[in-house]
Amino acid sequence: MRRLRDRLPPLNSLVVFEAAARCLSFTAASEELSVTQAAVSRQIRLLEDHVGVMLFKRKHRAIELTSAGKEFQKAITIGLEHIAHAADDIRIESDGADITISSSVTFASYWLMARIAKFRAQFPEIDVRLVASAKVRDLGPTGIDLAVRYGAGIWDNVVADHMFENDIFPVCSPDYLKASGGLNDLSDLQNATLLKLNQSDRNWVRWGTWLAHFGIDEAIKNRALYFDHYMLLIHAAIRGEGVALCGGRLAEDLIERGELVRPIDVALKSEYSFYLLRPANQALRPHAASFREWLLAEAGGFDSS
Repeated sequence: MRRLRDRLPPLNSLVVFEAAARCLSFTAASEELSVTQAAVSRQIRLLEDHVGVMLFKRKHRAIELTSAGKEFQKAITIGLEHIAHAADDIRIESDGADITISSSVTFASYWLMARIAKFRAQFPEIDVRLVASAKVRDLGPTGIDLAVRYGAGIWDNVVADHMFENDIFPVCSPDYLKASGGLNDLSDLQNATLLKLNQSDRNWVRWGTWLAHFGIDEAIKNRALYFDHYMLLIHAAIRGEGVALCGGRLAEDLIERGELVRPIDVALKSEYSFYLLRPANQALRPHAASFREWLLAEAGGFDSS
């Protein structure tokens, strides 16, 4: 049997491919990785030589993933994220942070990170570490103090503080709205390109469910683009690729900055909410207690009980 090392592509090329596939731009990948565009192109060629197929379609000033590239992106993203999460778990006990908080990458990117600076300004002596998507059962034993989760508020062995509810509504870029000629009512969505997730959290509202709630048949399938990750979907909406469903609190900063707009003032209130979890069988450390109080106040749902 061939050794794993012999079967794997050059490892650096995998990191470069992940960035280029996510950004769909060699230039953006080079900026993210702090290398030249030529270095990115060279690593992609090495990878394509190793697997024996083209992973990108090169177009004038643009690139697209081939069908093989899309499949490879799924595998590489899952593999690299798994390694990164394992490394995070190992580092938690030794990184010296005063607080460790876990959340999804989406929540951290679109809501939490924009507010962490305010906490650090108020508590400059407290170091905070963010961990992406650690399991709820890992609270406490691995050093995770708090976790933000989306659901019905029922988890084993934790105390769940309600942060905020979630209104689900369509969003798109100002450019897409202008190019579409305007989306004036719900029926116009049947002629729009809908951005959808291939797989999503069972708690998340899909387009079919959202439209059916308002008595609208789901748009025809060839008017849709599919994504494997919510962040990719939202980036596509910002780029003007179509209309996405977004949670109100996750979209609020993007809407305030003008990157997204609400074409139709209609929303579906989800039966699920965002919660801040803490271990039920142990008291929070003082720094973590301060962070909990601050975060719940920031979310507008602080309860001192």
